[in-house]
Amino acid sequence: MISGIAFMLIGGISMIDSNIPRKVSLASTLDSNRTDVITPIMNKGSIGKIMIDGSKFNFDIEDPNKSIIVSVTNQSHYEYDLVANNEGQYKLETRNIGDKVLKIDGEVETKASPLALGGQLMLLITGIIVLGIGMKAKFAGNI
Repeated sequence: MISGIAFMLIGGISMIDSNIPRKVSLASTLDSNRTDVITPIMNKGSIGKIMIDGSKFNFDIEDPNKSIIVSVTNQSHYEYDLVANNEGQYKLETRNIGDKVLKIDGEVETKASPLALGGQLMLLITGIIVLGIGMKAKFAGNI
């Protein structure tokens, strides 16, 4: 029975925790003629800082409504402070159009993917099943 309760507690706490935005580092490099797409799931008011430096690049930020917030072309250095005006998934796309390695740095607040809910629900359901089996065994006198 205790293991069933533990499964349910872990699943419930995980569901709550996955909806709290966490800062995630954007530290990476991008080789020539490559594209990097980052898709943070942000709350309204969540923030991000993006710094791109090195080779020539194009950079776009698209909000959850598919509207372009920022579009920068043929730059070799760019910094942007993002504040989410809408809740949902943003798209940050960087295309290295130069012949050198591009450095991407900064951080952005993001939440867990809606797909994570499946794992959390499985923990809750497993907990309910294990608790039910434990209670049945205890009341049947087998434990």
